[in-house]
Amino acid sequence: MTARRATLMLAFVACSALAAGCGLRGDLERPPPLWGDPPREGPLDPRTVREAETRANEKPAPSSQPQDAADRTPAETTQPEPSPQ
Repeated sequence: MTARRATLMLAFVACSALAAGCGLRGDLERPPPLWGDPPREGPLDPRTVREAETRANEKPAPSSQPQDAADRTPAETTQPEPSPQ
């Protein structure tokens, strides 16, 4: 029975050594959560990049005030009131 036990122990150690060499090497990446909104990973996060591209492609909203006098209608121009003399 000791020979059988020694053989099983040797087989267990050999399998353990082989299994230790398997797997990913280096830094492991954290997987996204199964539910909820994961935290942003910084400026290189795909969601952050997508939002920046969307904002860059949007047209600016027209301003409520005209920029130069040529754009103004006569009702918008202000003229000084005559002073009483």
